Amino acid sequence: MPQLKIESMHDENGFRIIRLSGPFTLEGIFEFQDLYRGGEDPVTLIDLTSVPYMDSAATGAVITVHVSSQRHQRQYALIGVSDRLRTMFNVAGVDSLLIMYPTMDEARQKLGRKTAVQG
Repeated sequence: MPQLKIESMHDENGFRIIRLSGPFTLEGIFEFQDLYRGGEDPVTLIDLTSVPYMDSAATGAVITVHVSSQRHQRQYALIGVSDRLRTMFNVAGVDSLLIMYPTMDEARQKLGRKTAVQG
């Protein structure tokens, strides 16, 4: 089974991007959580485009991102959520809570406007 790969970078707008590739399971959540908690960026985009599968532990880690973002008044978005992942979020009853955009460009446009208005 392929391993999860996690990359963190900043784009030209100063948005933090966390890009995941591979199955997102229990084995990868601690690295993901440490990486997410290690930043204080006002906007974090989590790219799930290359995540074919996510288990319940990883779903819990994503929900933690939502809760933490709300608590610290930061913005986040999940990018490129596949139908399979969307179904999992739906079954878990959290799909209406999570901020999701189909593409990185759309997220940048929407969240960039909110940041400009708030800042």
